[in-house]
Amino acid sequence: MFTNILALRPKGSDWLFSVKTFAASVLALFIALTFDLDRPVWAMATVYVVAHPLSGVLASKALYRVIGTIFGAVAAIVLVPNLVDAPVLLSLSLALWVGGCLYLSRLDRTPKSYLFMLAGYTAAIVGFPCVTDPGTIFDTAIARVQEISLGIICATVVSHVVFPRHVGPVIAARIDGWMADVAKLATLSFDVNSEADKLYRDRARIAADIGELHGLAVHLGYEKSRFSGRTRQLQALQSAIAALLPVLYAVHDRITALTEYCGQIPDALQVILDDVVAHLAMEQHDGARARALHLRITTYGEAFANPSDWAGLLQLNLCNRLHRLLNFHADCCLIWDGLRAGSVPAEVVDRWRDSARDQALHRDHGVAFRSGLTAVIATLLVCGFWILTAWPSGATAAMMAAVGGCIMSFLDNPVPALKGFIRYTAMAIVVVVIYSLAILPGIDGFALLVMAFAPYFLLLGVLMTSPQTYGFGLVMLVNVVMILNVDTAYSSDFATLLDSGIASLAGLAVAALVTAFVRSVTVDDSIRRLVIANWRDISAIARGTLKLPRMVMIRRLLDRQGLILPRLALAPDYRDTLMRAMPEVSIAASLHDLHRFKVLADRRIATKIDVVLRNIARHFDSRRRDFLAIPDPMILDEIDNILREVVADASSPGRDKLLIPLIALRRTLSKKGAPILDHPAEKAFVADLPPLMGETA
Repeated sequence: MFTNILALRPKGSDWLFSVKTFAASVLALFIALTFDLDRPVWAMATVYVVAHPLSGVLASKALYRVIGTIFGAVAAIVLVPNLVDAPVLLSLSLALWVGGCLYLSRLDRTPKSYLFMLAGYTAAIVGFPCVTDPGTIFDTAIARVQEISLGIICATVVSHVVFPRHVGPVIAARIDGWMADVAKLATLSFDVNSEADKLYRDRARIAADIGELHGLAVHLGYEKSRFSGRTRQLQALQSAIAALLPVLYAVHDRITALTEYCGQIPDALQVILDDVVAHLAMEQHDGARARALHLRITTYGEAFANPSDWAGLLQLNLCNRLHRLLNFHADCCLIWDGLRAGSVPAEVVDRWRDSARDQALHRDHGVAFRSGLTAVIATLLVCGFWILTAWPSGATAAMMAAVGGCIMSFLDNPVPALKGFIRYTAMAIVVVVIYSLAILPGIDGFALLVMAFAPYFLLLGVLMTSPQTYGFGLVMLVNVVMILNVDTAYSSDFATLLDSGIASLAGLAVAALVTAFVRSVTVDDSIRRLVIANWRDISAIARGTLKLPRMVMIRRLLDRQGLILPRLALAPDYRDTLMRAMPEVSIAASLHDLHRFKVLADRRIATKIDVVLRNIARHFDSRRRDFLAIPDPMILDEIDNILREVVADASSPGRDKLLIPLIALRRTLSKKGAPILDHPAEKAFVADLPPLMGETA
């Protein structure tokens, strides 16, 4: 940590953030002291808890903190007076409330998750200190809501009035960068000689950036930038960019396959491909040029309306993917140009409406349940010790156990962070002792108090601007504020202060210990869970039991890919996992399309398609049990048999609709070899086809 602090080179904007946050905290403390509120430090600490350099992020976080605080205070008012004579039942009730709220928080991947977490541990913060005097519960709850609201109001006003920094311009700069990255990825994807690692890195980076856009866009409704209220349109853009990734993967794969099979790309097709790349690289979208490209692709594809060889099938599929690529890219440009102009075509946004909903985001109920269970067990253990020993500071320990079980739950392994939290809390206690015994006794008046706080708070506030030092800065600030407990008159009870500090450390230590046994997962295990979740969905798609719109399904698979990426730096053994994710998106899309279009085939072919779908479902089920399970080579033979029959039935009205997903599925399952299409179905088995290998399912 100290290495990170010494390496920090704060900019002017970082110092401005620290000064603004300190000013807001001092304002909140002054108002609380002026009106003689019960716990003025709650208002001051809240400013630092909700502080963020971007005003929209601060406002959304602040709003949900207020709502969550109200819900938690109400829960404490309901539970404590009614159950105070049954301490075991009261402890269980508060612990279950904290755990249940944390479970809901871990399932929600929007700023609303903060509401649930706050509702959970606010009940503990308000409830446990009032156990010995339940008659004060209502006053304490009101004071908590008042002072939290005061801190939030002060933080929000200062952030929005004094040199505000909005989310909108940050998003605009990111999107410009992502659109340029998409154009570069398109150039690489159309080049058969592109380096595989480079393609992998670019796809992975864009997938991760898409998740970042989701996290930023949800805050736009809480500020007054030019993109205020445009969250829905930005989420539609996010979905459209996400849709480009599997299409670009498919284009590169079909170009590669065609080159391997034919030796080179036909000249007429190469000219079209070059023009598509040039169109995608243009800074301004040209609708007329896009329409002309669609016409040229359609004209070229008419020669393959009834293909009977593998080269023809690949070109048929490639033309389909080029149409889709141009359409998706056009939607990206229309949405982004419309956002900048202040008017986005409603029909374009509506096309991506379903895939922008929460249903397209990954949720892990198992991790959420274990997170909630950790908070429940940690809180109950401390409460049990408190009840048995009648420890005077037991309420503080129980409160901190609940808080400790919640605050780091978003991490795969919260234990190291909790250990750091404990170390920083111990360091904060030392700072509190220095202030309490050496500095505050000589303070007379609010102005001198501000001057005494300024050096420490301004310096630590700068540390909150860096992800590497944020946790240290926040803990050192909030704990000093809370333990110091500044009020209208100076008072110092060293024994009480020390006991309270020890109780805080004990509560956090129990939370860390329980987390280590119940909640912690390694990065490897986390990646496995995400990959297996994709396999579970693919199996359900194959069986027809997961009925999601096509783009919602693709977005969910890509969302997990974005979650895997930041973990790969800590788990290099799983590097190939992310490379395999894009073919699996292609498999899922193909399975979805086969379910949709098999009704166009005759009964015999539809029955064979059902067999393939069941076998693919079984394969992904087996992979969930055996991570390294390989698919049955018969799946490939079954697909080749179906391809032969569909190719031979030139009169079928749904022939092309069936061929597109079959070609994609066949190509994704095996990168080598080609199906033999001129044999009758009864002699379809080809003994010399290579086993499934490479980027397989």
